[in-house]
Amino acid sequence: MAILAMVIACLPCPPVSLLGSVIGLMAIGRIRQADGKLRGLTLAKISIVVGILMSVSSLFLLTSLRDYLEDGQRKAISESVQIFLTESLNDNASGALSHWDLKESPVHVEDVVAFATVVHDRLGSLKSLQIGKIDPAKDVSMLQPRLDAWLILEFDQGTRNASCQFVLVPVLGSMSFGTRITSLKIEDPDGGLIIPVEDGLPVETPPVETGDSNDDEVSS
Repeated sequence: MAILAMVIACLPCPPVSLLGSVIGLMAIGRIRQADGKLRGLTLAKISIVVGILMSVSSLFLLTSLRDYLEDGQRKAISESVQIFLTESLNDNASGALSHWDLKESPVHVEDVVAFATVVHDRLGSLKSLQIGKIDPAKDVSMLQPRLDAWLILEFDQGTRNASCQFVLVPVLGSMSFGTRITSLKIEDPDGGLIIPVEDGLPVETPPVETGDSNDDEVSS
């Protein structure tokens, strides 16, 4: 039982390693009741200490890892949205699509151009962005993890709330993840600006200016 306690105490999982300490305590009780017939008292005592130390250290490491991954997600989301909006507003739709997931959410250059044109006409250029909240997407998949993010975007014409969905993309040679956008919606009093286009909610296109037409009737 003392051996089992030591094995469990060495596992890097806080609840499990604490369980090893509890089993170590139980082993000490049984050994003392056996009147010298059972051995392993020292090992059982060590398992208690190891279990507590392993629990504390693994909890600290897991918390640090979680914070590291969350910071990486925030940076990746900020970079993806910043580049997508900046490049699209600067008439570089191809550059904007470098941070879009074309496999999961196919859009075309024309869609980006139409979206950017309306955003620029209504709101102007992007000045800054802040990430308000990040949650796992409702349709989350272990094979293709997704995130929902709520953003605060500052444009020339004022501040707007926005929401995005992303897929996580592993970064080679790193424990962090990159992100690719699958949808973006900017809230606006004149109507939400959405890409990709939703059914029944097309992205508005600005009116095309035409020259004056000659409507005079020619009399015979």
